[in-house]
Amino acid sequence: MSGQALLLAVGNHLAGLPKHDELLANGARPAGSVRTAAAYRLLARGAAAPFNPGLVEAAPGVGLTIEGELYTLPSDAIPALAALVRPPISLGQVRLEDGRRVHGYLCDPAAAAAARDISHLGGWRAFLSEGTK
Repeated sequence: MSGQALLLAVGNHLAGLPKHDELLANGARPAGSVRTAAAYRLLARGAAAPFNPGLVEAAPGVGLTIEGELYTLPSDAIPALAALVRPPISLGQVRLEDGRRVHGYLCDPAAAAAARDISHLGGWRAFLSEGTK
């Protein structure tokens, strides 16, 4: 039997959003709302809607906490989920506000230059609710 892993979703893998079914198909179960450590920036990638999210590690002193959902899933599901993402997104380690390190979707910092920083909104759902202006 495989062990369990924790995975953070902050964008389109959130409940009710387009990629959430990928988590469910790999045995993910909700484990509550969480926030990242104050070490990240949230980006809206793309020139027009529909935008794509991107979580990037920030330079010291400029990161914010970003809202997300934590999931438990079988450890052996992590490679399967990693195979579903495409650059500039990858699975890596994300620090949570409570100090834990969990698996999470991260964006290559090189993609940040062409993206809109929406960190001040606190999360992807807040960005979507503002009408992605």
